[in-house]
Order: sequence, then structure tokens, then C-alpha cells
Amino acid sequence: MLADLVARVGWIAACLVLGLLLTWQAPVNAEAARRLGSPAFAAMLSIGLSFLLITIFVLITVGIRPNVAELRAGPWWAWLGGITGAVFVMGALVIVPHTGTFVYVMSVIAGQMIGAVTADKFGLFGLPVVDLDITKVVGIVLVLSGVLTFHLSK
Repeated sequence: MLADLVARVGWIAACLVLGLLLTWQAPVNAEAARRLGSPAFAAMLSIGLSFLLITIFVLITVGIRPNVAELRAGPWWAWLGGITGAVFVMGALVIVPHTGTFVYVMSVIAGQMIGAVTADKFGLFGLPVVDLDITKVVGIVLVLSGVLTFHLSK
């Protein structure tokens, strides 16, 4: 078990950096919304810049053309990534000014944990089935307790 953890340290560090960036995304975008006068304009700016950066990355690194026919033949939910990304960015812009960053991020983490155990338990989106056990339930309850404790401390 320890060897497995050591083998994953680099991936875990990358996830920590991504989590840090995700945490900063909401207040940064909320400031853009305040200055632009609209959460929708800020979401458009955020996603537009994301599109531009991904386009540049694809042009530099990908040497093949995508097989759109293969994507069309796939499951309906293969198209949901962009939709969930837009909903996430727009939701953050609306919610963060009302909750603050901590409550928002911890609530998102709790939601991600619930979504993850649900996807694993039922093998959603082509994932292998992973049993739900008490440690995962306790982890979710602890995160939710932290959110409530922090929110009540105001």
C-alpha cells in the first residue's frame, strides 16, 4: 500500500496544484463578473480563454485529426464534458460572492465525493465498478460536517 502511494506522489502533487487552481478560479472569475457587470460575460471570458489555450495546445501537440464519427457513435454522455464545465464556471460565478470561497470549495468537494462514489458504485460512464464502503461514507460525512461547522462559525 505504501509503495502504491509513493508511486502516485507525482500524480497526487499534480492534483493538489489543479485543486489550488480550481479554488482560485471562482474568486478570480467573480471579480471579472463584478468588473464586467455580468456573471455571463465573465463565464464567456473564462471559457473563451480556456478554448483559446486548448486550441493552441492541440495545434502544438496533436498530430492527428479527431474522429468525429467515432464520437457520434459513442454514448450520449460523451458530450456532457463541455456542458458540465460551463455550468460549473457559471455556477461558481453566481455562488462564490454569496458563500465565500471556503464554503463553496468544500461544498464542491463534497459534491465531487458523492459523484465519485456514485459513479464508482454503479460503474457510470464506462468506469469499473468499485464498492462503496464505510470509509468513503465517513469521509463524505466529515467533509460535509466541515462545511457546516465553518458556515455556522460566521
